[in-house]
Amino acid sequence: MVATLYCLDLVTLEWRQVWPAKAVGETRADDDEPSPPGAFEGGSADEAHTFAPQARYFHSACAWQDKLVIFGGEGYGPTAPGTTHDTPSPENDPTLTLKTLDDVCIWDTKAGKWLDGATTCKEGVERPAARYAHLGVVTSVKVEEGEGETSEAREKAAMLVMGGQDVRNTYLHSMNVLDLDSMTWIQASNWDRHIGTYRAVATCPRYSAIPTAISESVPASSSEAVDDVQRAVRGERGPEKALGLNERESLIQLAHSTLPPASDPEPLILFSNFNFTQVRRDLNLLASPLSPSNPLEATSLSSSFSGTSLPPGLRFPTGAIVGRHLLVFGTFLSSAINNFSIWALDLGPGGAKGVKERIEKGVKLEWTRVDPGSVLAKGSWNRAVSWRNSVVVLGDRERDIASDYDHRQTNFAHVALIDLESFGIYQPPPQSLPPIAQSFGLLTLAQPYLSDFEIICSDGKRLACSRQVLTERWPWFAAKMDEFKARASAVQAAQRLGKTQPAENGATTDDASSTAADDLRLMPRTLDLPEASSVVQAFLQYLYTLTLCTHLQLHPPVLAALAIFSRTYEDDSLWALCVHALHGVLEKEAQAAPLVYEAATMSGSTALQIRALRTMLVRIASASGRSAYTVI
Repeated sequence: MVATLYCLDLVTLEWRQVWPAKAVGETRADDDEPSPPGAFEGGSADEAHTFAPQARYFHSACAWQDKLVIFGGEGYGPTAPGTTHDTPSPENDPTLTLKTLDDVCIWDTKAGKWLDGATTCKEGVERPAARYAHLGVVTSVKVEEGEGETSEAREKAAMLVMGGQDVRNTYLHSMNVLDLDSMTWIQASNWDRHIGTYRAVATCPRYSAIPTAISESVPASSSEAVDDVQRAVRGERGPEKALGLNERESLIQLAHSTLPPASDPEPLILFSNFNFTQVRRDLNLLASPLSPSNPLEATSLSSSFSGTSLPPGLRFPTGAIVGRHLLVFGTFLSSAINNFSIWALDLGPGGAKGVKERIEKGVKLEWTRVDPGSVLAKGSWNRAVSWRNSVVVLGDRERDIASDYDHRQTNFAHVALIDLESFGIYQPPPQSLPPIAQSFGLLTLAQPYLSDFEIICSDGKRLACSRQVLTERWPWFAAKMDEFKARASAVQAAQRLGKTQPAENGATTDDASSTAADDLRLMPRTLDLPEASSVVQAFLQYLYTLTLCTHLQLHPPVLAALAIFSRTYEDDSLWALCVHALHGVLEKEAQAAPLVYEAATMSGSTALQIRALRTMLVRIASASGRSAYTVI
């Protein structure tokens, strides 16, 4: 039993021991390099040991912002504060026995030290019983504090601990909620079934999935302002004209991610499987413990599964929610196949929050297997975590998974990264501006008297816009403007050098007014872009709204051109939006797969490229009457 803590850099794939930290100049047998100065930057070694956890196993560890929250587990008795943290065991101390733990330990990943995990209890709420092999999950909401311009948003989080077993291996049915801001146990409830890490997983989405929607081109709150502009300019008919849109054209709000508000938190999802000879699968939706009404209320979704493919019995499953999908991964053992398996359940456009309403309408939920090919087919892969739009799987590709499972051995020698986006599983990008701000952006773009710059397109059309908007929201343009100003200033300085030579009467011409006039005269007023006017117009709409919301922008050929444009001119935010929208094109129009494939190839989106290729091959197989096949 150990109390060490390691960190894997997912960029360099290098392991590093972060606890116990090495003292300055200390060298271990497995590390030839001494630790650098400042190894205990977060405080003294004695202070760090005060809050460090004792050796344990079967504990829960949950990510919370930049911290790791650990609860419970089994260990050989408590370690007194301030004493050495050598691993206690009956071998070196016969008085010690195996005990279940009920303490909370917090590791600060930025400071590199353990924090005080002392907790209190709300009046009338009992402290959770000591346990091991339990489930733990952190959920959070966005809380607005203050009013008007002084308002600030912060994140409020809570950790739910449920199930597990006590020191006599008796299953516990309690659920307890810890407010992580105040470190106070605030709720307690019961779960009527056995639950634990052997067969179950609980998870909660970090972000809410907002589905694609059609919004008014001009929200009611801004219609009066648009009317005033119309009367002041040309008296145009219809608010769409004022925004430069076609008549009766609505704005499209792409699916996006956002932090859940305190008034409508994301629910928790509990998945469990039993009886591996005839697998029984349970799926339950738990109301968030931060919900203002009916916290931890359970809704069974077990009868909503459909399709011919269902996940097998998974041992020690873990999971996550990415976008609109629930991911479950774990060890699958049978007489014929032994491997590490990854499954995805499509919760629908609204994600976890919208799945209950979706099922009430009679819609079934469909499981699909995420097949990464031969990577996980052999070897002993034991643990997986989600990272961005990928699954990071840890194991040893040379060992046998069945043998390691029998000995409860977990391996960390090799890493496999599975790109989920190529399977259509990803977290949509956030929305930068609300619909009303998007409308005002389009309104500003459509008014010629608010423009002081022109872009000349490849077809000769000139599009008016604001140089200030281009400079602030287009990094490539800002860099080119800086280069131009530097060259112009050098030329201007050379010209002034001749003008400032003393004339016969001793007068000079270098004054503030002439300098301002020179600067104004040197500023460019046009930019030539080798792009069609439709693409440039769509790009300008993006700069003024910071999203893709018009029919022009989402027209597949224009969207494909925008994706390539974003890579050419190094706009990562636009590229992410284009890739997201092209995924939507694939889902709605399978016949557009060749166009999407070409755009993905030229814009450098490998995941979208693979998905488009799969779509094309499925269509070819369907047309020829053959079964669809998987492309790795």
